This record gives sequence, C-alpha cells and structure tokens, in this order.
Amino acid sequence: MIFDDLSKDVLLDDYFNQLYKILLKNIVSTELLIDNPSPIDEKQLVHLLRFSDILSNSTSNSNRNIAYRIVASLSTSYKDTPIFKTYSTAILTKLGNFPAIKNLQHNVELPFVREIEKVVKKEIQRIPGVEDQFFTDSQYQLFEQLKDSNFYSFSGPTSMGKSFIFKTFIRETITGGDLGNFVVVVPTRALINQFSFEIKVELKNLLEDFDYTVITNSTVNDNNQEEISKRYIFVMTPERLLSYISNKENPVINYLFVDEAHKLAAEKDYRSITMYLSIEKSLKKYKELKIYFASPNVSNPEAFLELFQKSSRKTFSTIESPVTQNLFFVDLLLGRVSYYNDGTKYNFEDISVEKYSTSNEIIYCIGKSTSNVIYCNSVENTINKAKAFVDYLRKNTLDSEKNKNTQLDNLILEIRKMIHSDYYLAECLEFGVAFHFGNLPQVIRNKVEKLFKEGKIKYLFCTSTLLEGVNLPAKNIFILNNKKHKAIMSKIDFWNLAGRAGRLNYELFGNVFCIREENKDWKNLKVLDGESTTNLQVNVTHQLDKNQKNIEQLLSEKQIDSPEAEKEVLKYIANIISIDSLGQNDEYKSPVINKLYKDGQMDVLSKAQESIKGLTVPFEVLNNNQSIMVRQQNNVYEFIVRSQPYEEKIQLPSEINYNNCIAALELLHDKYNWGLNESKNDIANKNSLKYYALLVNQWINGLSLSEMISSALYYYETNNKKLMFYENNTPIFEPYDKSKRHINKIINNLISDIENVVRYKLEKYFNNYHALLVAVLGENKAGTNWNIFLEYGTRDTVAIYLQNMGFSRHVSSTLLKNYKDVFNIKDGKIISIDKKKLINQLINGTPEYDEAMMLL
Repeated sequence: MIFDDLSKDVLLDDYFNQLYKILLKNIVSTELLIDNPSPIDEKQLVHLLRFSDILSNSTSNSNRNIAYRIVASLSTSYKDTPIFKTYSTAILTKLGNFPAIKNLQHNVELPFVREIEKVVKKEIQRIPGVEDQFFTDSQYQLFEQLKDSNFYSFSGPTSMGKSFIFKTFIRETITGGDLGNFVVVVPTRALINQFSFEIKVELKNLLEDFDYTVITNSTVNDNNQEEISKRYIFVMTPERLLSYISNKENPVINYLFVDEAHKLAAEKDYRSITMYLSIEKSLKKYKELKIYFASPNVSNPEAFLELFQKSSRKTFSTIESPVTQNLFFVDLLLGRVSYYNDGTKYNFEDISVEKYSTSNEIIYCIGKSTSNVIYCNSVENTINKAKAFVDYLRKNTLDSEKNKNTQLDNLILEIRKMIHSDYYLAECLEFGVAFHFGNLPQVIRNKVEKLFKEGKIKYLFCTSTLLEGVNLPAKNIFILNNKKHKAIMSKIDFWNLAGRAGRLNYELFGNVFCIREENKDWKNLKVLDGESTTNLQVNVTHQLDKNQKNIEQLLSEKQIDSPEAEKEVLKYIANIISIDSLGQNDEYKSPVINKLYKDGQMDVLSKAQESIKGLTVPFEVLNNNQSIMVRQQNNVYEFIVRSQPYEEKIQLPSEINYNNCIAALELLHDKYNWGLNESKNDIANKNSLKYYALLVNQWINGLSLSEMISSALYYYETNNKKLMFYENNTPIFEPYDKSKRHINKIINNLISDIENVVRYKLEKYFNNYHALLVAVLGENKAGTNWNIFLEYGTRDTVAIYLQNMGFSRHVSSTLLKNYKDVFNIKDGKIISIDKKKLINQLINGTPEYDEAMMLL
C-alpha cells in the first residue's frame, strides 16, 4: 500500500526524526515542569502535522500510534491554532478516534473528500443502541468479527475499552433476539461490584425491557422455579462460577466472557488454575457454550483458544490506543530523565530533574491540578507511602491542600465509625489523599473509587488491584518501583498499569512517571524496553512442560523442594490430573489430559492412575472440589463413613458459638491434615485455631467490622501480644503499645485474615466437608452448611438475600437494623422493597443511600 511505503520513508527521514525528538523533548519539559520548551515554529508545526497525516493512513498500528502521539503532544500548545484544528480533525477521523475529536471540540469543516470520509465513517462506526457515540477503528473491526463468532479471543491496550466491547456485545445480542444467559468472569471480588454496577447503569432499559437480572453470586434465589425461568447476566469470580456449575438446578449458561484472560498465564498465582478450571468445567457442562476472551497487551491471544481446543484463527490483536501515554523514567539519584516511545529510549542530557529531591515533590508539583494514581508493590508500602505523602503536605505547610469537602468529610466519619477512629485512611482523606487495596471493606472501597473518579480525591495510592482490572484511570500514573509484591513486575502487568494513564473523553494523553528514589528500586529496566505486548504461556500447560518431574512426585504423594507459591500451583495441577484421569471417557478429554497424551507424557498419566487407585470418595464430589487434594478428601470421606452411627458428632451444629467453632476447626485440621497440606503462616499451625475460631464465630454471627477490630485490640492488650514488622527484610517483634502504628497493623491483619483465610480457605474446606457429609448421610442428615455463612458473614437469610442483590455486608446489616419497615419479608425472603420510602429515610451521601440508589 502506498501509504505504508510513504510511512516507512517518514520514519527513516532525518528531518522528521529531528522534529519528533524536539516534540518529545518539549513534552518532557512541559509535563515535568522543568524548563521552557523549545518553540516549534509554524513551518515545523505544519510539517509535523503533514507527517502525522501520512502515518495516520498507514495500516500499521505502530505508525498510527505515532500519528496520534504527534497530534496529542501538539494539542497542549497549539490546540487553538487554525492549521492544527483542521489537520488534527482530519487525522483523528482517519484514525477513527472520535472521542479525541469530541474532546478537542474543534468545529471545522474539512476538505470535501475528507468531510465525506468523516460522515461515512461515523455512520458505519455508530455504536448500536447508544446515541451519538462511535467505535474507534480497532473497536469497530473487533466488534464486527466478535458478533459473528461462537468463540473468540482478543487483545488490546488497557484504554481500548475491552469491557465496553463486552457490554455492547451483550446489548446487541439481546436486542437481536438471542435471550440467553450471560456470564462475565472477573479475576477478583474487587471487580464484581464495578462490572455489575456498570451493566446495571449502562444497560438499565434493556434489563427492564427483556426481564434480565444481574447476579453476582452462585445462588439463583434458592432455586425458586419462578426465578429460574428468568434471564440472567452473572458477574462472578472463577470460584463462584465453579460453585454455580456444581449446582445441577442452576440455569444453563449460553455466553461466557473471560475478562483479564491473561490471568490464566500468571505463573505463580494459585488462582490462575482456578480460572482455568472454571472455564474448562463450563465448556464441559454446557456443550453449546459460546466463549470470548479479553486480555491486555498480548501478542498471541490464540493461546487461550488453543488451551480449550478451539480454532486459533478467531483472534484479534492490536496495539492501537485511543489514549496515548508519555512514559518517563525519572532518576532522582542521577538527576536525569529519559523518555520511552514504543520501546525506544530518548535521553535528554540537557534536561535536569535536580529541582526535585523526592518522589513526594514530583507527585505534588506535577499532580496538584489533576488526578493521580501512585502504584506501590504491597499493602504495607501503599499505606506507608500515602501517609508519608500526607506528612510531606503537612511539613511544607501546604494547608491549602487540606480538603474542605462534605463528601470527603462524610467518608472520614464513616471510616472512623465502621473501622476505627485512628485508621490512617481517615487521616489521609483530610488532604484529598487515599489508599486502595483489594481487601479494604467493599463499602469503603466503592466510596473511595467514586470520589476519585469525581475528582474529590486527587492522589490515590494503590496496590496491584489496578492490575486486576479495577477501572481507575488517571491523568498521571506514578510507579515507585517495578515490583509486584516481592517479584519483578512482568511486562504485561507493567503495561496494564501504565495503560491506565489518560482518561478517555477527558484528555488525549496521560503520563507515566517511573521514579527511582532509592538504589534498591528499578535495578532492572527491561520492562521499559521493546514492544508493549507479550507472548504468553498459559500457566497450567506451561507447568506441565516445565515441572513434569515435580508433578510426578506430587502424584506419588512425595514432597518437592520448590518455593511455596510454586508448590501450591503444582499441587493443584497434580490434583486436577488425578481427578481428570478418574473422569475421562471416550466423548471428552480435558485439555490437561489431552496435552499429556499428545506430548507422550505417559509417566505422568501412569502416576495419575496410581494416585486414584483405591479411592472410595464419589467422583462428583472430587470433580466439584478440585483445589483440595484427592487423598485429603478420600480420608475425610472414609472417616465420615466409619462415623455414620455417630452422625450427630460429625455434623456441623446449627448453633454457632466459639466452642463449636474451635471444635469444628480442630476436626477439619485433623481430618484434612492441614499441618502438612496448608500454609504455616495460618491454618497449618494448630495454635492459631483459637484465633481463627474467634474470627469465624464473630463473622458468622454478624458482628460489625468495628466490633471485631475492638475485640482484636482488646485481645492484644490483655494478652501482651507482639506484632511482627519487617525492617530490611528481617522480621522484628514489638509488644502492642496502643500506638496508631500498632492499631493500624492489627486492623489490616484482621481485614486480610477475614478475606484470605475465613472467606477463602476456610470457606473452601467447610463447603467440601458438607458435600462429603451429604454424599454419606444425605442432604437431610448432613447438618448445617457453614460455607454460606462464611461467604456472607451472617446467618440471617434476609441479609444474605440483600447481599445477593449487590448490597455490601455492612449496608445490608444497617438496612435491616434501622429500616426494616420498608421490606416485605415472608419465610425469610424479601418479597418487595418500598424503594421510595427507603430513599426518603436515608441520608444523602451515606453508604446506605449510595448503594440503594445504585441497586434499587
């Protein structure tokens, strides 16, 4: 194509590269507020725009990105120049970037041919069912292919709007007459509310017109037949999808969307295997299931289709983005700055950053007039950095930064009431600063996200929740080190994070500032070099290739010498192989078994067959609980069979108190052999069971978080307990002294234990134990299933119903305690809610008001 040849000539042209480097240097100076930028004269401006126009006509995504970067970079200084208005409108039309055209607000008439092109393109790329919105070129190309496919895998930059494509697909499918049930799988609980809320708002009329309900859990209203006949859009984690599949009475799933599909390739992430399993079981159960994968910055999206034995031709991959990112590496140790563009490093020796001595100075000076996300690699670092930034604002007497905002004041009061008066988040919010991590209580996290999007919070310190897909775009992203927890951040994680800089419909570009402030940070800069896309290997098959011998050892019930995280992943895979070996038939072989046969790994298959010899536990129970080792389940099953005559001793009691909790945990610890099979940091240690029994008892019986925190603080005080901190990677122990530092440590430990141990590990084991009781004793004699209570943090069926509607645990409890008269309750179920009466009684700005307005 002629424009591809011309684009090659442009990129090799010395004059173009000279102008382009001047442009990039100006961006560095302008965005870092360092030196006055070198002026670009009118002649150079026209030439840059002409070069951009040529590149915009290329078929290369990379060339089109450069064309857009030129327009975006020039827009800061030349937005109102007539020549820029005309050229930018023409170039952005050619790129199909209508959000950017709308943002610039240039009402210019193009030359006749270009004007016709603009009108035609807008008509073709008009988004169905939405007024005055248009697909970008890459979105349109993807959508046209997606809607005609029964399975598909696509990848694009974070800002491309992959979840938006899913929602548009759902709208088009339903309005086209296909009234099936949809499932959107998201990797974490933190994403459930975000995605389900977006669906409820953006598809509100559609849901009402076609009688669809949005559900975020695995239970369809107690299997009521009238409810089952309805239509559903589910938003679930992989764990909840597995639970849904295991219930034979649940409605059929017709469409499955896998958001953040690259999580299937997370090598040391135990939950990547659960995601694989949830998809594999769905495809096995629902033969006509249509499945779609979305992932950021993946160069081989076909890997997900190949894993599940689908054609690899149904794919789409692009690096074209409707928002561009400026990537700066600021080295405070050397006083230098570099600019990275599509993997090319530009050094500007004559630009110094010596005016900045700390990252806090950079964050404040650059970010004081806009929205900023500051990435930290752990919860502890996130909180400490947020606190240090607030101290910086105080120390420099920046009192004007102290916010006087009613909504922030309301959130501060709510945090002090719901968590603790000394919780650091309340203190930070006084300055428009917040921190955010996945285990924060849902109601607080939702409010922080809302106020950040509204601009009430300007500085948001975050952990890797941003990498899980939480949608919090900002003008500036500050990355203070290149680690995720203790490991070096992968390229896909880095670009998933960096791609959140720049808010579509608000600005044409965003800034990513990688800051080296200490020698230990940013020792490795490889993540900044080369292409932004990554060639992925799916974790489950990658481990089969990489760790065959270790998997064989685990199948033979032998210990392996591997890091804890890797060991957990390999145990999980070995367990899947055992169970899939037991359940294989001529009609269906799982992807794992299929790969082992294909690769001739007969030793692994042989060991798997050995591992299942003599098992008496029903296959159905194993198949629904693949994250618990088969021998563990079999031992518990045989124990229950032997104990049948004493069924009342092995049932879990309906009365839940501390003594019953400790007895239940000791039983499970013994029979599942947690001492050998679980982490020494939590339930493997039998001495820790008293603590977890206390949490389980309080959580199930509906104690508020603040009450649980008060109890934990009292326990530390009266028992002279010590707290563990790390200094230079060395653990140190300090006696509890009632300081804010210690109080916050206890609070964050408690929140983590509720989410990661009570609601994850223990819930899994209690669910399995009840399933084994049912298998032996029958449903009527199996006793109470504590699993449901652990999930919801209550035994109140009405509160559970409200949580199933999307209300948080805290708000559900508050509504039933203070506003019960608005609910029509019969047999433990809500028949109807008087929304108008409830809204009139609630105080605007409270969590109860916000959630009621969102969900009712």
